[in-house]
Amino acid sequence: MSGLTTTLYDTSTLLGVMKELHAPTTYWLDLCFGSQITSEDEWIDFSKIRSERKIAPFVSPLAQGRPIYSEGAEVARFKPTYIKPKDPVTAARTIKRRPGEILSNAPNNPMARYNAIVADILSEHYDAIVRRWEWLAAKAVIDGKVVVESDDMPTRLIDFKRDPGHTIVLAGGAKWGSAGVSIIQNIETWRTMARNAKFGGPINRVTVGADVWEVMRKNDELLEQLNVNQRGTNANFVTGIREGERIEYVGNISPTLPVFVYSETYKEAITGVETPYMASTDVVLTGPNINGFRCFGAILDKAAQLRAMAVFPKMWDEQDPSVTQIMTQSAPLMVPVNPNNSVKATVL
Repeated sequence: MSGLTTTLYDTSTLLGVMKELHAPTTYWLDLCFGSQITSEDEWIDFSKIRSERKIAPFVSPLAQGRPIYSEGAEVARFKPTYIKPKDPVTAARTIKRRPGEILSNAPNNPMARYNAIVADILSEHYDAIVRRWEWLAAKAVIDGKVVVESDDMPTRLIDFKRDPGHTIVLAGGAKWGSAGVSIIQNIETWRTMARNAKFGGPINRVTVGADVWEVMRKNDELLEQLNVNQRGTNANFVTGIREGERIEYVGNISPTLPVFVYSETYKEAITGVETPYMASTDVVLTGPNINGFRCFGAILDKAAQLRAMAVFPKMWDEQDPSVTQIMTQSAPLMVPVNPNNSVKATVL
């Protein structure tokens, strides 16, 4: 590299650098995908066991006991996605001053720049990969399915088999803000549906788009819940100006039902267009029984020995042209084991 002796860091060292990085926002990952599994296969297999809530049968005290235990297992198989951003550390890039370097006291020799650029590339790779994880989590929870698109592979649908009734679109006079529409009744109906659904469960959070919140905070029925002189009300939420955060807690519409306003975005990998993870006109109800798993399949790289890892960074030299390549690979899929513990409604 033009007289510069560079260092090729091993995967353990590169992972050590990544551990020091601050990841992008991970709202959906943190909310619904608290467990992680790895598979040294290209597939992730799940079986689900449903409790039938049976009541013990009556028998004569002189009769034999009756068996009530049975397992109703459903098996699902999913193939993870695959991502591997790659960027070069060129000789020319280490010679040029980095932005802000002239005003800092940091070492400005080529080797110091080389190490800083390696860290920058790892940071960009890690951020981009975590955003993809977050995207996979968001789509799994919001839509109950994921559509994987790429320039170099056929479009693939990963369907987690959420009940179609858990994806709701209100039309015409049924939209929130219309005369006679009860937001509270809608939410109660959807909570009950999720609780009673096969592989469902209780709902303990409502996430709404920014446009939805503008309607909710002005809704007379919800505002009545703030009247402390009215018996049976227990809401507490912001009605004025929000802080303006992309993800913001705005209060509770019941003691067990907090509301978050969500407006986080990402840039499309192919087009570069800034895109919301969740539409501003949507409401998403979620509960703890989603039991989401962060799943990672085998890294299809001989250097990784086909091991399953969340991320696998590596670097190598190329002689002509003289360049060091850094590549980070991941085979992720965020799987909601109980997808019916979520409901999405387009309400505007």
